[in-house]
Amino acid sequence: MTIDAILEINKAEEEAERIASGAAEDARALLADAKTQAAQILGDATAGGRAALEEKTLLAEKRADSEIDKVKRKTAAECDQITKAARVKFAEATAIIAGRIVKANVDR
Repeated sequence: MTIDAILEINKAEEEAERIASGAAEDARALLADAKTQAAQILGDATAGGRAALEEKTLLAEKRADSEIDKVKRKTAAECDQITKAARVKFAEATAIIAGRIVKANVDR
């Protein structure tokens, strides 16, 4: 082999090493960029998930508050009816008792 051929081979090997080194650097840069993008996507998804969770929680709380208000109104109406019925019964009982007292005192 001639010296020129050996020099050409050495030059080709050096070029191959330079290309391989550049490719490795490019691959590392692409990997770092991909990791950065993945972290950004994950962060966005997490923030979006939190926002959706908060929105659904607020909606559920509003629904629960509405149901609680309905139950309170229904219970208050039932209590009013019970109170009115109790007043009537109390008045009737008072009249019966008063009548018996009067009758007992009149019959003596």
